[in-house]
Amino acid sequence: MISFPGAAIKCWECKSHADPRCADPFDNTSLPISECAARKLPHYPNLQATMCRKTRQKVYGNWRFIRSCAFLGTPGEGTYDENYCLMRTGTYDVFVETCTCNSKDGCNAAPQHGATGLLCPLLALLAVAWAGGVLLK
Repeated sequence: MISFPGAAIKCWECKSHADPRCADPFDNTSLPISECAARKLPHYPNLQATMCRKTRQKVYGNWRFIRSCAFLGTPGEGTYDENYCLMRTGTYDVFVETCTCNSKDGCNAAPQHGATGLLCPLLALLAVAWAGGVLLK
């Protein structure tokens, strides 16, 4: 994304535990998109949001989605590939996936297909190939 002085990204801002329309599949037909330039952080008053963020988290068996303007980081959580999301797991049913993007306004609307989205079909193919090799012996 080419950035011009004064140009700012627009992102969806919502939390699914407060508004069910924020969950996936995302219903943005009745939610307003936010001008991220209007958002300020009290502890970083001169910092501007340059990206959108979508966080998907599972806490105690419940999925929550948080969409927001992002102030720090890079698209794809450091990879510059918006198809990559940072995933973390913890103890007792805790999972967090964070995706950042800046390719277009509202880029935090669609579900992201992170590394696991590409990895699962590859692992399935490898398992079939391995099983086929074992069965042929």
